[in-house]
Amino acid sequence: MSALGNIAAAQSAKRISAYNAKVTRMEKDFIEAKAEVNKKFYKDVTKPLLLKNQEKSRDNLFVNILRSGAEFREGTTPYDVMLENNVNAAFNVVIADYNDEMDYNDQLNQSLMLEAKAQGQEYAGRMTARAQKFAAVGSLLSDANQMGFIGS
Repeated sequence: MSALGNIAAAQSAKRISAYNAKVTRMEKDFIEAKAEVNKKFYKDVTKPLLLKNQEKSRDNLFVNILRSGAEFREGTTPYDVMLENNVNAAFNVVIADYNDEMDYNDQLNQSLMLEAKAQGQEYAGRMTARAQKFAAVGSLLSDANQMGFIGS
């Protein structure tokens, strides 16, 4: 009887879609965890290191200016160089913060897309199972009609 095959296919469709959704959700959870780790690493390691290196460069530049014997006051070239250096350093921090936020948002968006994919897999399994159940009922009705149980 093909009805039994349809019922078995319906159960298989549900199980396969549940498994696929579970695997997809595991991937989503991994990406979410990775996003949090990356954000924490940036905050605790990368950004402090960037700021420390900028401070060291700023100090070295200032010492080199003073060693040169040039006057360091507002309106002089050494002052302007130091000011431009500070502006560039601040801009680099802003860019690093922006990139960190964009990476974090990208990973969260990926995790949301994976959740949507998992829901789609579950839905597809339910729809396939429903179609197979309808096919099983149709097969049973057809068999009953051929045996004369219906319409006689």
